[in-house]
Amino acid sequence: MKPEVFLYRFFTALFIYIMSVGVILPRGSIATQISGIIFFIFTFYHFVNLIKPTKQFNLAIFFLVYLSILVVFSSNFLYSLSNLAATAIWIMILPISFLSIDSLEKFKKLINSIALIAILYIINILLSTFLGIKGKSYSGEIFDVGNVFTEGLNSMAYLLVASPLIIHLNPRYRRWIILIAVIIFILVFVQLKRISIIAILIGFIVNLIYSGSRVNILFGLIISGLMILVAYPLFEDTLDKQIKARERRLSTENYEEEGRYQETLVVLDEIVFSSNPKLFFFGKEVFNSPGNYANGRYGKRMIHNDYNAVLHGSGIIGLFLFIFWPIPLFLLYRKIRTIAKYEFEDKKLFDFIATTFISFLVIGYVLSISGGINAILFNAVRVAVIGSSLRILYEYYIKFKKKNS
Repeated sequence: MKPEVFLYRFFTALFIYIMSVGVILPRGSIATQISGIIFFIFTFYHFVNLIKPTKQFNLAIFFLVYLSILVVFSSNFLYSLSNLAATAIWIMILPISFLSIDSLEKFKKLINSIALIAILYIINILLSTFLGIKGKSYSGEIFDVGNVFTEGLNSMAYLLVASPLIIHLNPRYRRWIILIAVIIFILVFVQLKRISIIAILIGFIVNLIYSGSRVNILFGLIISGLMILVAYPLFEDTLDKQIKARERRLSTENYEEEGRYQETLVVLDEIVFSSNPKLFFFGKEVFNSPGNYANGRYGKRMIHNDYNAVLHGSGIIGLFLFIFWPIPLFLLYRKIRTIAKYEFEDKKLFDFIATTFISFLVIGYVLSISGGINAILFNAVRVAVIGSSLRILYEYYIKFKKKNS
């Protein structure tokens, strides 16, 4: 299987797998473990076959290697290893996308294959609600989401921000894409997961500030907003129920919000202000936070915030690598942007690719506040779009250089 074909099929297969866990595939069963191993093997195979010295990925790969070394010292090796494997999959997707998506035709196929999970998300909610397939959710009072919770919400946030690019690549289906985007936004909004909603808003703010096609984006947002207003009576009661159901959670006086706040103070105290240099630089119990911070005060509650989790599990070195691995990609983007734009015949396409690249970089940092470093789907969506977008710009940069050498 060619690496680009692997990417085209990856997101649909992963989404269906996530839908199946706890429904068709029992949680923690041999079937789920084998499925996870298969995803890892295929990803690792293409990573090894494609990888070559590319300085833009050095920090990301070193971050992965560094975490792999620390996992050896975990007191719960298998638990840490499973979380490491999930993290490794999406990190490896980054160079795979950059090194394999080297034409606009491949880029369009990849973007469309990722966009397909929006339809699967709607189907999942319909099936879960109709069949009563419950799972962890903010929407249990109104509809069920099965096993597709944070992975789905954050993935939809990325896709909504990328919708101008998706529309431009598929002008024939513009109305359908806008309709699906509106439905997705409503489904995300009524669940009131704040970080996903904030990420969407920030993503579109970045689009409006950064894009040269801001008039088109603004027009699309206005049309979408009007459609949401027209549809409001259809989900008004649903939203009211959700606000009441989430009223306590939306206040500052609930356990999880208090826990997220307290975990930051605990991690800073245990790692940053530790008198032990080993803890300061390398942390402790990477990917194994339940019961291993705050002297076990929070029981089996894991550290949620990615920055806290990385700092606690891998120290200052790990946190530095986690924060800065995208920077070399941004520096390459800045280097090639102007020349690549000159070579593009379709300037709007360039604009949407460049804006989506920047937006995904930014909102990735936002979503990390809520956590999910070991969540494959939405992290893979982010890095696949970032990697492939950068490669397309790079191809046009090289094309210009060759013509003028």
